[in-house]
Amino acid sequence: MRIRPQATLEQRIALRAAQARIQRPDVALEIVHSYLDAVIEPESVVCSLQSVHPDRFVLLVRLRSTAGEDLGCALKVYADDFGEQMWALAQALKEQDPSNHTGLCLPRRYIPEEHTLVFPWVDGVRLSDIVDDRKPDLLRRAAVLVAELHRTPPNGLPTLTPQAVVAEALDRCSRLRSRWPWMGATVIPLVRLLEEAATELDPARPALIHGDLAAGQFLWTGDRLVLLDLDTAGQSDPAYDVGHFLGQLERRCVRDLTLPEHAKRWLADFRQAYAATDMEVSWRNVSFYQGVTLLRKMYTVCHRNPVEGRWLAARLGERARAAFESVVPPK
Repeated sequence: MRIRPQATLEQRIALRAAQARIQRPDVALEIVHSYLDAVIEPESVVCSLQSVHPDRFVLLVRLRSTAGEDLGCALKVYADDFGEQMWALAQALKEQDPSNHTGLCLPRRYIPEEHTLVFPWVDGVRLSDIVDDRKPDLLRRAAVLVAELHRTPPNGLPTLTPQAVVAEALDRCSRLRSRWPWMGATVIPLVRLLEEAATELDPARPALIHGDLAAGQFLWTGDRLVLLDLDTAGQSDPAYDVGHFLGQLERRCVRDLTLPEHAKRWLADFRQAYAATDMEVSWRNVSFYQGVTLLRKMYTVCHRNPVEGRWLAARLGERARAAFESVVPPK
C-alpha cells in the first residue's frame, strides 16, 4: 500500500523529460560509469524501458565492452528525492546484516543530481509466473525471506496504521459502489464486517514491512530467490505483509482455473513456512489483512474487466467474508 504522496504535475513533466534524456546511450553510460569501479570501453550500449509510472521509471542498460564483457544495470529514476530515502534504507540493511541481505535486490549507488538508483540487473523468472512443481518449495523459501526482512528494525520509516488501511479499503468500496451500483449488495455487508473485524485486531510490534508483498515481487534466478522493490517499505504489523501476500495468492487461485492440483496447497505452504520461522505474528491479524486485500482487489478486477470482473469480484467477496468472519468472535 502506498504511503508517500503522489507526484505533482511539475514533477511528472520533469520525469518525462528525464526519461527521454536518460534513454540516450551516452547519458545512460555516464550514469553506469559512476557506479563501476573501472571505466569500460563499450562496444555497444542498449537501453530498454522496463516500467513507467507517474513518479518513476526503470531503465535496463546492457553493455558489451570491447573486451567482450557483458554487464546489465537497472536505473530507477524518481520524480523527486525519494531515491535518497531508499538509498539510506539500503545502507541500513547492509549494516544490520553481515550477509548483506542476499535475498534482497538492493541498489549499489545513488546519483542525487539524477534522482537515480543504480541496481545490478538480475535475470530470472517471476515467482508469479512459476506454476509447476517448483512452486511449493519456492513459496516456502519466500516465507523465510519475508520473515528475515520482518526481523530487521524499521529504522524510522513511515508508519502504516490499521486506520489508514481501513480508510483506503473503505474508499475503494465507495468507488466500487459508485461505478457499479449492482455491487452494493455484495459490498455493504463486507464493509460492516471489515469495520467490526478492525476492532478485534491484536496489538503488534512494528517491524520493517515490504508494503506490497506478492509473488510478482520475487524473482527466481535458478539458484536463489530475490525480493524486489522496497519502494513501499514502511513500519507496521508484519501481519500486513503476510496477509497481503496470501490475499494476492488467493486471488490468483480464484481467477486462474488452469492451475495444477498442488495450487490448492499454496497458501498453506507459505503460512506454514512463515510460522516455522518463529517470527511473532498474530494470525488473527493476518486473516484481517488477507480479507482487506481481497476486498480491495474487488475494485481492481471490476476496473480491468467490468464484464468478467463481476463474477470474479463476487468470488473474492466470498473469500473476504470468510477471512473477516475468522477474526470476529462468534456471537
